[in-house]
Amino acid sequence: MSIIKNTAEKIARKLLNKQLKKHAKRVEFHNMQSAKHIGILFDTKQKENNSIVSKFYTDLKKQGYKVSAAGWHEGIETPKKPLNTLDFIYFSELDSNWKGIPQTHEISEFFKQKFDILFVLTQSEELAIQYISSLSPAAFKVGARGINTEYLDFMIELKENTSIKNLIQDSITYLSEIKKN
Repeated sequence: MSIIKNTAEKIARKLLNKQLKKHAKRVEFHNMQSAKHIGILFDTKQKENNSIVSKFYTDLKKQGYKVSAAGWHEGIETPKKPLNTLDFIYFSELDSNWKGIPQTHEISEFFKQKFDILFVLTQSEELAIQYISSLSPAAFKVGARGINTEYLDFMIELKENTSIKNLIQDSITYLSEIKKN
């Protein structure tokens, strides 16, 4: 990482932490029975993630949920959008300003949505992903225990080298079994 980029990222992280201190988050528990609107935030570093998330997206749609998905990718080439995934958007470092904040209209619209549940299916340390997952107005954020867990409301403990397929299965299992009063 260049000195300029490294300095810009440090400044951006300080600005994000400052925003987080002002950000009053009200957690509202949702399980799979109470949720109506679901968001999925993932990365495409492993090629299979795109197809795994596509299947998850399609299954949720078939069950009657309103679903949107945003996928982080590295580099210039945008991943191929899976079939039947109209609400899939992709973003990269190129779509972010110097502070690491995603700037495209599509990702801004995704970020503003008040999901009942936001599935954070990545442990990426990318600033753009941290920005979205930490400041999203989603009522209930679910993801893997580990990096960035301070932004999550419900964490799933995963074994090492576990794919997001396991994270999805475990999340759905727990959110289906837990009752909401």
